[in-house]
Amino acid sequence: MQVKSNWLNTRYENVFAYIAAGIRDGELAPGSRLAGERKIAEQLGLSRDTVRQGLDLAEQHGLIVRIPQRGTFVASPKVRQDLGAMQPFGKTVRDLSMEPTYHLRSRDAVALDEATAGQLEVDPGSAALEIEVLGLANGLPLALYRSTLPQWVVDAIGPGVSWGERSSYELAAAALGLSSLTVSQELEAVTLRGERAQTVKVRSGAPGFVSTSLFRGPDGRPVERRIAWYPGSRYRFRMSRNIRIDP
Repeated sequence: MQVKSNWLNTRYENVFAYIAAGIRDGELAPGSRLAGERKIAEQLGLSRDTVRQGLDLAEQHGLIVRIPQRGTFVASPKVRQDLGAMQPFGKTVRDLSMEPTYHLRSRDAVALDEATAGQLEVDPGSAALEIEVLGLANGLPLALYRSTLPQWVVDAIGPGVSWGERSSYELAAAALGLSSLTVSQELEAVTLRGERAQTVKVRSGAPGFVSTSLFRGPDGRPVERRIAWYPGSRYRFRMSRNIRIDP
C-alpha cells in the first residue's frame, strides 16, 4: 500500500491517507485489526506521536475504532440515521448486514423523581422500572440505553419477559396492543468520558451525543422515557426539511 507524501499536508494527515487508501483499495477490510503504532511508524518513516495524531484523525472520521486493551480496527459502515423517521435498533443493524445483540446491564425498581415523573405524567415518587441495555452490532457497541417505564406499563408487560432481547418500547407496544408509537427527541453533542466511554469502547474524551426520547401511545400517554448515549464516530445523520422563502 503506497501513499505519496504531499508537502501541503501535515505528516499526520499522511497517516490518515494511508488508512483511507487501504480501505478504498480493499487491503483493510471492515473489522480487520491494524498494525500497532510502532509498526505503522516504521512503515511510514514517522514518529509514533505523529502516527497517533493520524489515528486520532482517522477515528474522528469514523474510519477506525480504537478499543482499549484490544487494539485498533477498521470500522464497519456507519449507521445512517434518518432523523425524520425511527426504527428499532435491531432492524437498523440488520440493514447494515450486521448481527444485532443486546446486553442487559441492569434492571432496577425505582421511585420517580419529580422531573421524570412529570415527563411520564405520573405522580412524583411513583414506582417505575429502570433498565440499562447496551446495543451491539457484530459485538461492537453502538448505543447505551437507559429506559424508564412507569409501573402501569411494567404491569402490562408482565413477569417473565426477557428484558434486553428487544427494545423496551417494542415490548411495551406489544403488551399494550399498539401498532405504532410517536416519539419526541432532543439531541445534544457530548464528550464521552469515564464509565460511559469504557462501555461503548471509545477513548475517554471521544465525541458522542446523547438523545432523550419520550415515547407515547396513540392516546398521547407516555409509555417510556429513554436516554441514550452514542459514539459520534459510528453514526451519520440525514434529514430533510422545508425551507420557507419570504416573498
